[in-house]
Amino acid sequence: MARCLDDTLPWFEKHRFAYIVIPMDRPENASDDTFTLEAETETAPARRGNPFASLRHRDYRYFWMGALVSNVGTWMQNVGIGWVVFDLTRNGDPSLALGVINFLTLIPMTVLTLFAGVIADRFDRKRLIVISQVLLMLQAFVLARLTQVGAATVMIIGALALLGGIFTAFVFPAWQAMMPDIVPKRSLMNAIALNAAQFNSARLLGPLLGGLVFARWGAAEVFYINGVSFLFVIWALALIHPRQERHRPSGQGALATLTAGVRYARENIHIGWMLISAFMLSLLGMPYVTLMPVMAAEVLGRGASGYSMLMAAGGLGAVGGALFVASCPASVGRDLLLRSGLMGMGASLLLFSISRSFYLSLVFVAAAGFSFLVGMSASTTGLQATTPARLRGRVMALFVLCFAGIQPFSALGFGSLGEVIGVPLAIGAGAALLMVYAGYQFLRPGLLRVRDDAVS
Repeated sequence: MARCLDDTLPWFEKHRFAYIVIPMDRPENASDDTFTLEAETETAPARRGNPFASLRHRDYRYFWMGALVSNVGTWMQNVGIGWVVFDLTRNGDPSLALGVINFLTLIPMTVLTLFAGVIADRFDRKRLIVISQVLLMLQAFVLARLTQVGAATVMIIGALALLGGIFTAFVFPAWQAMMPDIVPKRSLMNAIALNAAQFNSARLLGPLLGGLVFARWGAAEVFYINGVSFLFVIWALALIHPRQERHRPSGQGALATLTAGVRYARENIHIGWMLISAFMLSLLGMPYVTLMPVMAAEVLGRGASGYSMLMAAGGLGAVGGALFVASCPASVGRDLLLRSGLMGMGASLLLFSISRSFYLSLVFVAAAGFSFLVGMSASTTGLQATTPARLRGRVMALFVLCFAGIQPFSALGFGSLGEVIGVPLAIGAGAALLMVYAGYQFLRPGLLRVRDDAVS
């Protein structure tokens, strides 16, 4: 099967690469700016603007394909859980219940992510990811079996969501930090955007497939399929050989090591503002995903199929945004992309909140997905390209904390707000505040500006 995967992309065989692998022990006189894990030479120059350029690299190609299959299963499960919880609480407070489930899923990010970043810098990232995927696979199978026998309740689903969140919290920083271990630095922007494209392709396909399977067989089958999908990413990880830089132990404890990463982010103004921007995107923009079942059923008058279509529209827009960023030449300012993404997502969600047309809502959700991906890809690339390798795991842990760690409070808060003022007004309020923050960044463009040599 591995050979079949290699043969699926014959276009890339036009290019030949010679890799120079630097020894894993870092030279004592090597600086953070000059030391690289992999240097790349090409006999034929890569074409600018090719959105699929990073797939030339074998390890990245396997990583990308395995993650795509696994993420399709995860999005299928997300749709299944959302609709099952909504159905179980239809006669009560569905928006609050959905907010609580999302809170339990994401709260481990808030509590554990920073220490997970320390682990990602000290231990083998690939091994950490494999262990987490095995545990998440087991969680999916348990959820499937309980649903199949009719034993799944909101409380049980919440407990399993919390468990899955714990597993995910320990893998996110390693997953983010491993990207420069499998592609050369000059391909990083393209690789990050292309990775976002596969995630959001899964976000597009997962809800559609999840809705079909849910309608035809039921929720348990959706969860079983997700469990099987983890086998693909585990298999892909077994085939790759990341060139992770090893660092000599510093003698510091975990807390001191963590503090060093936080201090670096605080002292670097560009790193700090990129983290704040990710925080604002997540806090004010992402709650619409949590409240989507209520928007679909109670505002737009659609059932499970309409909910799946809205989720898929967001995924489609995000795929477009990722491919747009992947096609951008290096001369395009990442700070401009980030500011535009912030403003575009705020405006799109504001229009979505006032729309009562299902088909217009699909357009606005797709635009929000596009804008979100443009902004988040620019932020992620800036962080990974400018952060020294010895600190990358901890800085990416801060990114995960700002992006995913805030979501449990955002989901819970906006779920409660939706009960008080209505879901459309809650989404619109967040969108308006996001536009205010984006306007501030347009007035102060230097805050997000990354050095050109840092992203080359």
